[in-house]
Amino acid sequence: MATSTTHKFIKDLAAYEPIDQVFQVVVKQQRKKKVGTPYFHLELRDKTGKISTNIWENLSQLESIPEHGFARIKGQVDLYQGELQLKTSAISLALENDINPENFALYSAKDIEALFENLTQVLARIKDPFLMKLVEEFIKDKEFLERFKKSPAAVEKHQPYTGGLMEHTFNVATLALGVGAHYTTLNMDLLLTGIFLHDIGKIREYETKITPQITDEGRLVGHTIFGILMLNEKISKINDFPTEYKTLLEHLIASHHGQLEYGAPVLPMTQEAIVLHYLDNLDARLGEYQLLIQNAPKNSNTSAGSVQGRWTEWSKGLERKFYIPKV
Repeated sequence: MATSTTHKFIKDLAAYEPIDQVFQVVVKQQRKKKVGTPYFHLELRDKTGKISTNIWENLSQLESIPEHGFARIKGQVDLYQGELQLKTSAISLALENDINPENFALYSAKDIEALFENLTQVLARIKDPFLMKLVEEFIKDKEFLERFKKSPAAVEKHQPYTGGLMEHTFNVATLALGVGAHYTTLNMDLLLTGIFLHDIGKIREYETKITPQITDEGRLVGHTIFGILMLNEKISKINDFPTEYKTLLEHLIASHHGQLEYGAPVLPMTQEAIVLHYLDNLDARLGEYQLLIQNAPKNSNTSAGSVQGRWTEWSKGLERKFYIPKV
């Protein structure tokens, strides 16, 4: 696929300039005006960020445009309450030749093979023979490993790109080494194994076409349950695997979101589970923050002047904007 026009990235858009290019539609919501008539709210993205638009008329033109599909938008960049948005005059399903994957696909900036080698060096610290054997069962599984290296860590929040899961797992594992050096009562063999396994179910929850998307089975089941199923499949191949280790590893996977309202079926109830949750959350939140800073608008060609350039866009996950220091 090749683009037929020059794409101006969202982070570089300025107010009141005309627009005629392709965006990915990541949110498509039907809403109602105060008088009760319907309209559609769309959130659009490229690899540098997101921008919204509202479609007030000719709603039938949206029938052919699916959520996560690609649309050609004609109109103008507008400024509303200090935020850039698109004022759309025409929208249509993008032609295949007009979709340039390089404008939308995201990849880890890290060397994934190097990350994997570094992760295996961290995991080599595991001394317990059963846990070491369990890790080896996953690493020698070529299909698993290929998907693990390519999977995103999320769809749009932290590390939402090819290689993101490997990057996230390595980050959490290396953070754990520092914590383990201070809190010496931790079972580091168990903790490192749990860190390696805590998000493995994401290889089934997500798929990457041009951009990461949730699979049907991922939406219906979720990566936590997948992870426990994958864990037990590998344990079944190891003779006399300790029952308590199996239960503790299942608990690490089940509780790593830390709070019931965030999708954890149980709360962390071991010290290793507490550490995994907080380190997982730390890397995820900083990963989201770094993307916000990276994709913050660089222009000041708006009536908001330089103020706009000192703040990131609104983060749904973190429920705030972030100030961008000058230093």
